[in-house]
Amino acid sequence: MRVALVLNGAAGALLGRTPEAIAAPLDRILAAAGAEGRVTLAEGPALCRALDAAMASDAEAILVGGGDGTIIAAAERLLAEGRGGGPTRPLGILPLGTANLLARDLGIPLTPEAALPALLSGTTRRIDVGLVNDRIFLNSSLPGIASRMVLQRERLRHTRGPLKWLRLVRAFFRGFDRGPRLHVVLQADGQPVRLVTRTLAISNNPLAEGFAAIHRRAGLEDGLLGVYAARIRRRWDLWRLIARIVAGTWQHDPATEALAARRVNVITRRARLWVANDGENHLLATPLRYRILPRALTVLVPRTEPEKPA
Repeated sequence: MRVALVLNGAAGALLGRTPEAIAAPLDRILAAAGAEGRVTLAEGPALCRALDAAMASDAEAILVGGGDGTIIAAAERLLAEGRGGGPTRPLGILPLGTANLLARDLGIPLTPEAALPALLSGTTRRIDVGLVNDRIFLNSSLPGIASRMVLQRERLRHTRGPLKWLRLVRAFFRGFDRGPRLHVVLQADGQPVRLVTRTLAISNNPLAEGFAAIHRRAGLEDGLLGVYAARIRRRWDLWRLIARIVAGTWQHDPATEALAARRVNVITRRARLWVANDGENHLLATPLRYRILPRALTVLVPRTEPEKPA
């Protein structure tokens, strides 16, 4: 297989490592698998140029390592290639972010040294893509206080240890206590739902219930958006919801509004809203128009069953 492998040198999992220490083991894995291609490390504007060069190459698959922003940048280019009538090449994800939600949902190992051989010997899968106005998301789109959390995360990017997480938790609680309320009308497949909330989440396919705060999705090709809002009126409502998130029963909490739809419009009096799409902030005009692009993206995934002999 001919591959183009681009790594974001500024990804959180790579901080403090030299380019040689990052690239050398991956180059050895490519050679051992008989794959043609080498690792390219780049960051900032050079990362976009590296992705463009990968797209212009004759690679049969585009592999990227980084956080959600890097994955989105590669997915946007592959979707544009498909719309232009070009070949539909698969995207391979080497998880180098913080939560790596999509990699977890796809069953990809969470270290690049384990993920790369699993993808090179893997198979392909077509998954849905979420769209809000003209912006794509693969995990979730979050209007409201989440955009403030993204800014705080970037400020603390180079902070290590428990201090970083304590500051993020403090910012989270301040957001619920002092953040502006969203007065919105949701049109979910044409049915109106009126909400007053500080946080709203639209996921690419509905979330499954489960233990702890990071939840997986039940599927990635069901053609549905998951819509979630928290009606927090008192501090007790927030503490109870957090406890149920940890227990995995949060969708049954009375403070939670949860529904699924193929199209969702978020209508508000505000002309624009900050929206965090997979951890990247965008200022978007309202109403926010959400829809699903069914099975629009081809991705590489590990094989779950052994290959049958020919």
